[in-house]
Amino acid sequence: MARAYRARGWSVIGTYRDPRDLGALKDDRDVLLIQCDVQDADQIDNTKRIMGERDARWDLFVGAVGQLAPIGRFFETDRRQWLRSAALNGTGQLALLHAIHPFRRARPLSRVAFLVGGAINRAFSNYSAYSLGKIDLVKFCELIHNECHDMHAIAVGTGWVATKIHDQTIAAGARAGENLAKTREFLSTGETGTSVADIVACLDWCFAQDRSVTGGRNFSVVHDAWRNGGNAMSAELRRDDDKFKLRRHGNTSKTPNTSA
Repeated sequence: MARAYRARGWSVIGTYRDPRDLGALKDDRDVLLIQCDVQDADQIDNTKRIMGERDARWDLFVGAVGQLAPIGRFFETDRRQWLRSAALNGTGQLALLHAIHPFRRARPLSRVAFLVGGAINRAFSNYSAYSLGKIDLVKFCELIHNECHDMHAIAVGTGWVATKIHDQTIAAGARAGENLAKTREFLSTGETGTSVADIVACLDWCFAQDRSVTGGRNFSVVHDAWRNGGNAMSAELRRDDDKFKLRRHGNTSKTPNTSA
C-alpha cells in the first residue's frame, strides 16, 4: 500500500514493529519509516515527536496493524499476551491516531481507514483478542463520525490476503480450530487473495462518497457492490442509516419499549 500511494506522488510515512519485515521499503528514501509498536506508549510518543520535528502532515491515516496470536480458547490463553494482542489489534492503533491527530490536514476532511478482519459477522472462535480488537475499530469509526465532523472514518474488511499473519495460525496448530484447515487450504493454492490494488480502490471509492454516505461504516472489499461506480449501494446507504454498522440483529424498533 505504501508503494501504491507513493506511485501517486504522495509522501508516505510508515510505522513498523520489526525491521526484518520491511523488505524493499527499507531502502526506499521516499518513505519515512518510524519504528512504532502500538502497544508501547513511549514509541507512540516518539512517533509524535518525529512527525512534529519534521512538520509532517497527513491527509490519510490507514491502520493496517494486525496480529492473530494468541490463538486458542480464551481461558487457555496467557492473559498478558491476550491483553497485548487486543490492544495491538484495536486500542493501540487508536492511541497512535490520537497522538498524531494535531498533524492532520483537514482540507476539507482528514480521512481515516482501519483494515479489519473476519470477526465482525461471525463468532471467530479461538481468535478472541484479534476479534475484539477489530470490533473496537469498527465501533470507533461510528463514534468518531459523530464526534468529529472534520474527519471521514471507515473500517474495511479485506478478505483473505496472503501475508505473514497466517503463519501464526499454522504455528498454533489444533488450537486454531476449524480455521487451521481453511488457512492451509488458502495457502496451498498459492493465490495472493485480495489484491492491494483492490483494497486501495475500495478505500478510494469510500472516500469519494460524501461523508454522510460512507462515514462511520464497515465495508467489505470482496462482498460489497462498490465497483463500477457503486451507485446502487450509495443509494442504499443514504436510505438506511444503520446499514454496515454494528447493531443488534433483528432490532427493527427505532424507539425503546415502555411499560406502565
